[in-house]
Amino acid sequence: MPLLLKIETLAKGAVRLRGELAVEELQMESLDELIEVGGPLEYDLTAKRAGDNISLQGRMGMRLKCECARCLQPFEYRVELPDWSCFLPLSGEEKIELINDSADLTPYLREDTFLAFPQHPLCEPGCDGSPKWTGGDGKPLKIKEASAGPSEASVWSKLDNLNLD
Repeated sequence: MPLLLKIETLAKGAVRLRGELAVEELQMESLDELIEVGGPLEYDLTAKRAGDNISLQGRMGMRLKCECARCLQPFEYRVELPDWSCFLPLSGEEKIELINDSADLTPYLREDTFLAFPQHPLCEPGCDGSPKWTGGDGKPLKIKEASAGPSEASVWSKLDNLNLD
């Protein structure tokens, strides 16, 4: 179900809204193939009347399933909006649409959460882009550097011996 707020309940004072919005209800599809919504949107909000507006304040959070933009390893990312706030006008050109004297808050929560998605998700801040291959023991594999010893001549060394005269 969408998050509906009956406007008349605000006449008695602030109303606390707490719960989760299911992924299906949010209708949130990421345009980025590296990001997938991984769980419901959790919210803990306070709604109150502020003149001809509804004031919403509180926190929201959501889990995402991501792939690193550099090394393509899967990881989880948590979108957190700890001090979220929003003003919804009840009159004027920008007024919110009321359905049976209730305001659907879902689009406003969805929009601000979507804007908090990472632009280029990284598994860790210092990811250098190389894949993190592991062996059977779970430890990262060490790739041996090719050593250019005397027995291993460079493919370009034959050009050094080229006689152009």
